Amino acid sequence: MATSASVISKSRDSAISLRWIIGARDDLIWLIGSVASSYLLLILYVKGIIPLVPMVALWAILIDAPHVFGTFSRTYFDRTERHNRSRLLWGSLLFFVVGPIMVLAGAGLVFFFLAALWAYYHLVKQHYGFMVLYKKKNNDLAPLDNALDRLLLLFAFNYPFVAFIARDPEAIARVPATLQSGVNALATILLAGTIVLAVAWVGRQIQRALTGEQLNIPKYLLLAAAIPMHWVVLLTPMPHKPIAIVAILTIYHNLQYHRLIWFHNKKYTRSSSTGSADAAPATTRRSLVEVGEPDAPERQSLSALDGGKAADDKRSTTLRAKYGAAELISRRLLYYVAFGVLFGLIYQGPRQLLGYMSLKSGDGVAGAQSFATQLGISFLWGYAFIHYYLDSKIWRIRRDPSVGKALNMS
Repeated sequence: MATSASVISKSRDSAISLRWIIGARDDLIWLIGSVASSYLLLILYVKGIIPLVPMVALWAILIDAPHVFGTFSRTYFDRTERHNRSRLLWGSLLFFVVGPIMVLAGAGLVFFFLAALWAYYHLVKQHYGFMVLYKKKNNDLAPLDNALDRLLLLFAFNYPFVAFIARDPEAIARVPATLQSGVNALATILLAGTIVLAVAWVGRQIQRALTGEQLNIPKYLLLAAAIPMHWVVLLTPMPHKPIAIVAILTIYHNLQYHRLIWFHNKKYTRSSSTGSADAAPATTRRSLVEVGEPDAPERQSLSALDGGKAADDKRSTTLRAKYGAAELISRRLLYYVAFGVLFGLIYQGPRQLLGYMSLKSGDGVAGAQSFATQLGISFLWGYAFIHYYLDSKIWRIRRDPSVGKALNMS
């Protein structure tokens, strides 16, 4: 009986794969379970518990802008990255002039439409990125599965977005007139494609189970969290929906990203060659507490403590010399939060003020905004564009082994 039970247990273990990016607890709370934040914000707004302007402004300054700063913390503020990616980083600053140039050229409506599309694509791309990390972690890389996973995300995330645009008067007004007539047809195509792909995808998972291939449980949980949330939020009627859903959809994305950045940025506070630097000081402190007047052994403990502090100071100096301001930003969670909120006030403070003034005057649609407002908001979009673009470059594990090392992908 014992042998039989052991065989059954091993069979169950081999049938599923449960390798996490950070760890089971952190992944389930931050990368998957934080989808609850989007549902909470949706309920609070739809029920009228939290008004539109405070919801969007507080989210933008306290949560969204700091997540943009998270990207900057590991690029512009990282001395090594500035050296290795100088053309990418300094060239990306040109995004600040794209919006103003288009507004000056009379293409403000087109600019804001394209900006909104890129913003939503960025959300979908992050879900895809986390899925790929789980696929790599769990060796779920068969060509058929890669293709089905990619196509399912492409259709399942884009259908509700296009359907929302087709059904919402405020949203369709933000679409250039030449494209408005094709929105309903595109929604129909995406819905049909989603249904077909969902059936094929589920069938493939059943086939994997029947043939003894491991089932990637973290990937399933991620998709089960992200896809239904987008459908619920995008298909739920609400006032000023094009503005409200930005915060409701993105807060999940923000929390995921903050946790990944904080996990990655541990490389700024640890050295692979030093091992566990805190172990010796902790042991020494226990020795000092347990004794009274120090004799020879205790004096040795004091020396060990001094040596541990010296080693820590030397390590911090080395990391600071290598990474620059990134080491300070990531030294304490409080530092990371404080710098992020300060950046939020600088970036999203003016943007939210301009947006509020536009909404109050009834010029919520980009084409109806004053020229000065369009110019100001289009310039501030540059921060988001840089974030979107750099994000598409800096997380490529295959091309940058240091990223895989920081994320413990091996």
